[in-house]
Amino acid sequence: MAIIDPEKLLSISVQNPQPEIMSQMISENPIVMYFASVADTVPAWPSKARDLKLRQLWKEEPMLAGAVFSMCAKLCALDYKMTGPARSVNYSNTILQSADLGSGWVYFLMKMMQDIFTTDNGGFMELGRRPGASSTSIPAAIGHLDSARCRHTGNPLIPVQYEDQRGTVHDLPWFSVRPIADMPTPQQELRGWGYCAVSRVLRAAQILRDIGVYKRQKLSGKRVPGMLFVQGIRRGIVKEAITNAMVQEQEQEGRSLYTGPVILSSNDAGMPVDAKLIELAGLPDGYDEDTTFKWYISALALGFGTHYSEFAPLPGGNLGTASQVEQMSDSARGKGPGLIVQLFEYNLNYFVLPETVTFQFTSTESGAERIRVELAHARARERALRVNSGEITPQQALQIAVSAGDAPESFLDTVGEMNEPGTEVVERIVRSTADLRQSFDAVQALIARRKL
Repeated sequence: MAIIDPEKLLSISVQNPQPEIMSQMISENPIVMYFASVADTVPAWPSKARDLKLRQLWKEEPMLAGAVFSMCAKLCALDYKMTGPARSVNYSNTILQSADLGSGWVYFLMKMMQDIFTTDNGGFMELGRRPGASSTSIPAAIGHLDSARCRHTGNPLIPVQYEDQRGTVHDLPWFSVRPIADMPTPQQELRGWGYCAVSRVLRAAQILRDIGVYKRQKLSGKRVPGMLFVQGIRRGIVKEAITNAMVQEQEQEGRSLYTGPVILSSNDAGMPVDAKLIELAGLPDGYDEDTTFKWYISALALGFGTHYSEFAPLPGGNLGTASQVEQMSDSARGKGPGLIVQLFEYNLNYFVLPETVTFQFTSTESGAERIRVELAHARARERALRVNSGEITPQQALQIAVSAGDAPESFLDTVGEMNEPGTEVVERIVRSTADLRQSFDAVQALIARRKL
């Protein structure tokens, strides 16, 4: 499989990567954002400012970051199957494996999934065509567009505007870009906006993040935990003792984060010493860490449209029976991940690949493959019984098998042997990670040859 030259891919893309501009942007606009303790401080939906905060939020809460990675990795690790004439399948696979300016299919898909799961604006797939090509021609390349640089227009003919690194705004017609949003809004005036998984779990994520920050600050001693009222000792002595303790802490920096207690003694033995502490910050009343984490994982599962065991073992140490886990896995395929899979299949089949080629994701899970084979076997037995009873003919049984996906359409081609080489119908399953490595090696070899 040949890899398309990255220079050719760049020539048909609206993206304009400029290393010197990128370094300037990073130095002048550091992305440093802090969040208050409630989700209300995040800008209202929908807005670009909200998306920028969402992008940073999921990176600051470890469990949410793990959930985002888990869902992105799950979909990126899926194999895919293309069915059609051999030449068309090989050409189509070259386009997919050269995606995102030569970075490869998995890199492209990982970026798209991050934008879909973590921004309300959604992900944007660029369809690159050669100059002069018609709107109905097959794209020569596909790529990922940064969601933060894309704006929905509400115009179905020019649905997206893209601002490159030089500040130039490009109007992208419907045949040059495919926006994909999670849970798109039905509000007509907000055409294109969605409500992403991170938005759906925002409050729960910020509460857990703030609990983590509180616990870390409590361990490190970098906090003002409350107000201390002391009697029987001069105020100056208390202040001096605390100052001395903080100085000692600074001297011990790098060896210990724990600040020891401040020890005071009364100047007047007859004066009783009393102190009262009023806490200004603390964990919620009745806080139980185990219960909090269980409900938080449940919220993550609901927000991402999957099952609890996707992120953690089932509560109580009971992993459930095999049938229970299998049932949860089957139900999850029709929810969040299944929805994203269908959106990608639709856009690739109708806007990227030739009409003669069909793209479909296939599961890498052995359990799912076993279920598929068992179902196909059951359908085959049912067709055999109907043929033996005379209800249908063998040719009709073959047509039913093709319709059910149990046999390729080429079985119905009575003149298949007369086809020219490269036009015969084939079914190709692509192992994503293996082809990514092949794509990477091919690009590196091309770069090495140019340097020579």
